[in-house]
Amino acid sequence: MTITHTWSIRELVQLNDASGTVVRVGYNVNSTDGNISTESGGGVELDVENIENFISYGKLTEEMVLSWVREKLGENLGNHEINNAAWIDSVVNPPAPKTIRSTLPW
Repeated sequence: MTITHTWSIRELVQLNDASGTVVRVGYNVNSTDGNISTESGGGVELDVENIENFISYGKLTEEMVLSWVREKLGENLGNHEINNAAWIDSVVNPPAPKTIRSTLPW
């Protein structure tokens, strides 16, 4: 089967100043192949020093925030998907053990 990866936002942390400025985003990546799934996640700190085109908290969408996460992760963006896929593959196709117990040859 084909592994599907679904990114989602699990939390937004705002400054405690009533501005609605998001400073940290927690995200999850759920990867599924048939009835096998795994999830990983993390968090990114946002640079709020020089905000251009501020969007009020109530107008944020998950896709907007996911774009911030993707931008912050940059070249590491695919690591969650790669690691999740490797785990699923290890369940579907378990590696052969390095050693086996054998009967004595005599």
